[in-house]
Amino acid sequence: MTRVTMHLEGGEQLAAALRAYGAAAERHVADAVNATGLELRGDIVKAYQRGPASGVTYEKSNPRRTHTASAPGQAPATDTGRLASSVNFKREGPMSATVGSAVVYAAMLEFGTSRIDPRPAWVPATEAVRPKFRQRLERALARAAK
Repeated sequence: MTRVTMHLEGGEQLAAALRAYGAAAERHVADAVNATGLELRGDIVKAYQRGPASGVTYEKSNPRRTHTASAPGQAPATDTGRLASSVNFKREGPMSATVGSAVVYAAMLEFGTSRIDPRPAWVPATEAVRPKFRQRLERALARAAK
């Protein structure tokens, strides 16, 4: 299984501090976690569906089709859509959420194998969403302090 779990370090202390501000403050932070998780899921799916495919072009059967694979270093190029549709979001609690895929080859494509060079989508998407997550948390905490 491939997955990214967002969990705030010091989340228990933060939750206790937010309770002092009231339930609305805790909801603001939970909303920031959820929004970031959903954005991350969407960005990974978009990378699969819209990424450049400048690798090898070859014929596939069942059903018969032509597929252009991604080149090493590019996000995997979608073929059947199974990989993109496998990416899911799950809220784990008020301070954590997980974006994952149960498709075994998601990790193989992301990190590579002895026979396949990496085709990353998860790591770049996670790095791109990190500053947005921080901004969402800062806004949530600013709203809580009012």
